[in-house]
Amino acid sequence: MDKKEILEFITANPISFMATVDGTAARVRGMDTFRADEKGLIFYTGKNKDVFKQLAKNPEIEACYYAKGTQVRVRGKVEIVEDEALKKEIVSKRPFLQPVYEKTSLDNMGVMRLKGKATTWTMQDVYNQPTWTDL
Repeated sequence: MDKKEILEFITANPISFMATVDGTAARVRGMDTFRADEKGLIFYTGKNKDVFKQLAKNPEIEACYYAKGTQVRVRGKVEIVEDEALKKEIVSKRPFLQPVYEKTSLDNMGVMRLKGKATTWTMQDVYNQPTWTDL
C-alpha cells in the first residue's frame, strides 16, 4: 500500500489498538482515530486518563489497525495539540462526547497528532520483511 491507500484504510477503519509505555511495561488499548490525512493521525482522550499521562511522558507509540485480512501498523512520536477549533470539531463530530464536555472544559481534552512510518501486512506477506512508508 502507498501512503494514500494507507490513509484511506485508516479512515475507513478508524479504531486502532495503541501501544504506549508505562514505566517499563507496555500498555495497549483501543483508540478512535479522529482523522488520518497528510498532516498525520489525530487521536483524542481525557487529560486525566492514564493513556494521556503515558503519552506526555513518553510520546513513542505504535497503533495497529486491522480489517479484512489486512493489518496496518503506524509508529512514531505523538505531539500534543492545543487547538480549540479542533477540539470543538471533535466534539461536534462525536456526539457521545457532548455530554462530557458540557460538564467540563475543553481544556480537559487531550488531542495528539502522530506522524511516523506505516507498514502493512497480509497473509501473503507472511514471509516478507516489512517495508515502512512515511506518513
